[in-house]
Amino acid sequence: MPQPETLQLAANVSGSGAPVIIIHGFTGSAAAMAPLVDRLDGYRCITVDLVGHGRSPSPADLAPYSVEAMAATVAGLAADSAEGPCHIVGYSMGGRVALALAEAHRQVCRSLTLISSTAGITDAAERAQRRAADDALAERIGEEGLARFVQDWVALPMWDTLRSRLSAAEWQASIRQRMACDPVGLANSLRAAGTGSMTPLWDRLDGIAVPTLVLCGALDSKFVAIGREMTDLLPHSELAVVADAGHAAHLEDPDACAAAIRRHLIAH
Repeated sequence: MPQPETLQLAANVSGSGAPVIIIHGFTGSAAAMAPLVDRLDGYRCITVDLVGHGRSPSPADLAPYSVEAMAATVAGLAADSAEGPCHIVGYSMGGRVALALAEAHRQVCRSLTLISSTAGITDAAERAQRRAADDALAERIGEEGLARFVQDWVALPMWDTLRSRLSAAEWQASIRQRMACDPVGLANSLRAAGTGSMTPLWDRLDGIAVPTLVLCGALDSKFVAIGREMTDLLPHSELAVVADAGHAAHLEDPDACAAAIRRHLIAH
C-alpha cells in the first residue's frame, strides 16, 4: 500500500541486510532509538518519525494520528522501502502501532517485537477515563506550552529508572529530543493515539500469527503483567524480561534488549 501523498514520514536508514523498521514512543523520534539501532548491525534499520514527532508533519486534522492510521502509514513506508516483509520493532506507543500493523497489514510484517507495549484498554469506562485524561493533557500543552509539558512528563514515576541509568548529559539530550517535537503534533497524538482512543486489540491477538517477541523491563511491573497476558494470547510469541530495567528498557539496558531482539530476528 503506498503512503498517502499528503503524509510522508521522515525516516533514518542505516546499515544493510534484512530490513527492520523501528518505531519510537510518544514524545520520541527516530533519534531516540539510536542506542538500539547502533547495536543492530547486520540489518538495514529504518527508523521512522511518527506523525506529530521529530521531522514528520504535524497536521491539524486528527485522523492521521489514530493508531490505525499510523499503522497504515508505516505499512506504506515498509512497502516502499523494502522488497519483502520487514521485521517490525515498536516501543510503547510505537508498539501499539506495530501491533495494529501486524493485525491489519500482515503482508509487510516478517516478525514483530513489542517493547513495553499493550493491546489497549478493554473496559469501556476505564477507556473513557483515560481518553478524558489525555484530552486534558493535550489542552495543557496549548495552555502552558511545550517546555512545561515535557518537564511534567519526564517527572512521572515511570521515568525514574531511566533517569537513574542515564548520565546527566544523556538525560539532558533526551529532554532536548522531546522538546524538538511539535506541540500541535504531541497534543493531537494524545487526543487520537492514546490507549483511551485506541480500539482494543486483545480479542484479535489470537489471529496475529506473526512471530512476536514481547519485551519489557522487570522493574516495570505493570507492563510485565501486560506482557504475560499478551504472550498467552499471541499464538507465536515469547516473553523476554530485562532484569534491572524499567519502562524504557531499550535505553536503560540497550545491550540486553538488542541481544534479545537479535536472537528473535535471526530465528525468523
